[in-house]
Amino acid sequence: QTETAARVGRQPPPRQHGERECERARGKMKFLQNLMSYWANMLLVETLANSRTFQRFAISSDKALRELKKKGDLSAQDITKQASAFSEEMTKAFRDEMMKKK
Repeated sequence: QTETAARVGRQPPPRQHGERECERARGKMKFLQNLMSYWANMLLVETLANSRTFQRFAISSDKALRELKKKGDLSAQDITKQASAFSEEMTKAFRDEMMKKK
């Protein structure tokens, strides 16, 4: 009767012994992968945090990015000024054209 019910779809077929072992092995591997990843991450962070070379690189990168940001801000301000001057000129030209048509 169990085989008939399994064929009809009422019950899942019984699991094989090998499937359970495979699932357990996957679980153990996942645990070991997570553990190794954690240790590697810890080692990498501690090594980089204590490295003078990495600290110099981080400081120089920070300075360079700040300088680029300042240059970007200045050029953005210049573009804004130019755009507003252009807009004023276009508005004035449009008004002059409208006055000529009247």
